Amino acid sequence: MDSTADSPRPSTLLSHDTLVMQQVTGFMSNDFDILDAAGERAVGHVTTTGSGVARFFSGARSLDVADADGTPLLHVEDPPGIGFDRFELSAPDGTPVAELRSRFSVFSTKVGMTLADGTELELHGDMLGLDYEFRYGEAVAARAAREWAGLSRGFLGHSRYVLRFDPTVPPSLRMAIVGGCIVLDLIRAKRSRSSN
Repeated sequence: MDSTADSPRPSTLLSHDTLVMQQVTGFMSNDFDILDAAGERAVGHVTTTGSGVARFFSGARSLDVADADGTPLLHVEDPPGIGFDRFELSAPDGTPVAELRSRFSVFSTKVGMTLADGTELELHGDMLGLDYEFRYGEAVAARAAREWAGLSRGFLGHSRYVLRFDPTVPPSLRMAIVGGCIVLDLIRAKRSRSSN
């Protein structure tokens, strides 16, 4: 019997050191195609889930990340609450992966990420909300840059992020960082809605 037949297939999404996250819808959803470094081949997808009525009133609050073949990898949840934004990341079976909580910051975006094993990361963004670092102590595990998505996508309010991992970051942490990038876009969308 072949023992490799029972072992899980490695995710193609998590094997890339650079991912391009391109928003493909905007109104009442926050779907993304996750593309390779060249921005040409889909290696994953982010799909908005949950009730359309809830999304109409409060925006996307529940999203799923899947590999290009549809294999579920991560669930992102924005539970209702008062005060600083809080988000939960979980595996497809419901096992907690990380909790993220926005932190007070005057001229930048700061989000604390606590992994299920207790490891702490900080998502730190610049004043304009264009460039972010995922910091682990003094080390930078990944960088995300919000880029111009093109004229037609820009008019529709679609976001485009280029996420670059340190090559030494393990797949489990990469998955949490992909979730963190989605959370940053959810925070940006909430701030945009509240300023209008």
